[in-house]
Amino acid sequence: MSRDKPLPGLKELDGFLAALPMNMQKAAYRQALTAAAKPVRDEARNLAPKESGKMAKAIKTGSPRQNPDGTFSISIRLEGEHSFLGLFHEYGVRPHYIAAGDSDLSARKLTQAVRREGSSDVETGALKIGDNFISGQILHPGHAAHPFMRPALDAKADEAVQAFAAKIRSYLEGKTGFAAPLDEAA
Repeated sequence: MSRDKPLPGLKELDGFLAALPMNMQKAAYRQALTAAAKPVRDEARNLAPKESGKMAKAIKTGSPRQNPDGTFSISIRLEGEHSFLGLFHEYGVRPHYIAAGDSDLSARKLTQAVRREGSSDVETGALKIGDNFISGQILHPGHAAHPFMRPALDAKADEAVQAFAAKIRSYLEGKTGFAAPLDEAA
């Protein structure tokens, strides 16, 4: 997922950083992106479903990287055990059939056939749900989306921009001795 947020002053910042050696430019952007990602990541962890607590632990910040077009980016993503469940919470699940059998393919065929024709002849075996064994097929009712990653970005975008600016300012001051003026309008 990506959200672009126009920021005033980036052209001037790029011009100033262009006067620095390339390794200092990259280091400044990487440190600033890491600082900007932290409030968004923390908010996503706060908003994540709490059934087991594993979803919040699966929210990780990637390493800042330079893209082929010269821009820099950082990702906040679900990674590790139970991370795939985050997609189901974020985007929801539409109703679908689950068929017992040797492969997931039978459930897909059943769901597709029911959507096309209204019935199906898929052979099924036994399916264990909790402590119960069920034969045949069942209709999973699906569930509505309960987003937590997107709202975290929406809620913390301004804080992320401020963290980015503060880290760039402190990096430049530490490396060059130049104290960047604070924007009074911000």
